[in-house]
Amino acid sequence: MPKEILYVQAGTFANFVGTHFWNAQEGYFTYSDDEEPAVHHDRSFREGLNNKGESTYCPRLLLFDRKSQFGALSDELYRSNDSSTAGQWEGGVIEYRQEPIPKSQYQTRLDQGEPEDDAQVNEDLAPDSHQIRFWSDYSRVFLHPRTLQRLPDLADWEAADGEWIKSRESFQQYDIDHDLMENEMRNFVEECDGLQGLQLFSDCNAFGGFTDAFLTAFLDEFPKLTSLAFSFLSDASSNATVTAEEPEATKALNDALSLRSLYSLSTLNVPIQHPSAWERGDWLDDLRLEMRSPYHTSALLSTHIESATLPFRLKASEHDMSSISGLLNMSGTTGTAHIAGTYPLSAAASDAQKKVYDFSAVTEFRGKSRSQKLATEYGRAQVLRGDFSSTEWLKVNGMFPSNTPTSISFRAPAYPTPTSFPRIVKEASMLSSSSNRSSQNGVSDIYHNVFSALTTSSATSRLFASHARLAQECVDKRAEVVTRMGLEFDEIRDLKDDLWALCDQYADDGGEGREDADEEIGEDEE
Repeated sequence: MPKEILYVQAGTFANFVGTHFWNAQEGYFTYSDDEEPAVHHDRSFREGLNNKGESTYCPRLLLFDRKSQFGALSDELYRSNDSSTAGQWEGGVIEYRQEPIPKSQYQTRLDQGEPEDDAQVNEDLAPDSHQIRFWSDYSRVFLHPRTLQRLPDLADWEAADGEWIKSRESFQQYDIDHDLMENEMRNFVEECDGLQGLQLFSDCNAFGGFTDAFLTAFLDEFPKLTSLAFSFLSDASSNATVTAEEPEATKALNDALSLRSLYSLSTLNVPIQHPSAWERGDWLDDLRLEMRSPYHTSALLSTHIESATLPFRLKASEHDMSSISGLLNMSGTTGTAHIAGTYPLSAAASDAQKKVYDFSAVTEFRGKSRSQKLATEYGRAQVLRGDFSSTEWLKVNGMFPSNTPTSISFRAPAYPTPTSFPRIVKEASMLSSSSNRSSQNGVSDIYHNVFSALTTSSATSRLFASHARLAQECVDKRAEVVTRMGLEFDEIRDLKDDLWALCDQYADDGGEGREDADEEIGEDEE
């Protein structure tokens, strides 16, 4: 059974992450008869014909962004050369053309062709962060015209950040204008023989309401289909107060609405903290990461997302999106998960535990560092990538809680680094592949060991508590940010109650729930 996956990306940072994700997927293609691919390509890609009648593989993807964020991306692979419509008008024509956006240096080099055998030359192809203007600047895959959903640009006076209602209305209007759910969406679904689910990347900040409206429409059409969401929170997610700058409170309240929405609408939601909230530590020792560069930070996140979801596509795996989501949410009450991992993982794998970083965890709340108390795990699905011995494999497995009620581990080949990937790994940490793989598919002879995991645990209670407290303050203080966002106080009161209920739902027997949060509130007020 094919078990295809339909992918959706909504928002600029989501598309930065998604571009790295698809470049890695392209790297799994093989070009010799004696080389067996490690993954099922047809689960993520669809086969079609271009304008020359040639067979092509394109992602099974719906991609949403503002028109101005597509950069120099074109659909020339499918563009027809027929210009007969231009001759139907016999009158005079005055044509105005906008100056085209020039291609990036990386795309220009791709057009010239990549060297097949010189790994160092391919290494030098990697773009510098200052060369990247748009996510399309380093895209390696061809995208079908049905994939590209260009939303109208906002006027100069219109705000996008945190506008929950306007964002919802944006999708509803776009669906009316383009009949998206009946055309592009249904066409993608009907091409599949056995769709296993929907995988979503979403920017909460500008596309939170948009995603809410999309998933609502999607569930109306396909109520039983599994969905896995990776939601990227704003830079104001856990520390905003109603006394803070209004844009920060707006974005944080919008995040709170997104968290509740995705908990109820998706099978499993994996919220990811904004890079500005990432805690410095040992996990950065082998990286030279520019935290303010979306090209860099999205590459790191994509590596862990691609690795953690690899079992959905891996030929050696019998699991799919539904089975792993079920494992992580066995009780039916833990539909929000965390993603964590370490990249690159040393060949010895002995330092894995201290270098694992949780990208979903609240690192600081109202100026206080997170509790050192170990969270109680409810479920774990982890992937170890690399050429490890059985001893090292068992050693890594033994580093993590053995009393997790439901857990599963996967072994997979090392991560192939596309030439489009930023060189964020220090040279001493690189793993040279022993295989003689051609670089014609854009993968240099550099591979990295990776450890990635999806987990559900009591740590999520702190995430819900931080947003519940903000909603509670908005109600208690009748904050203007609520009315400015076009919301009712009764709506925020319901939001507050729902988030506190989720906080308690994730709490373990030792606390980490509403009582702990109330203690923090009392300490702040003293």
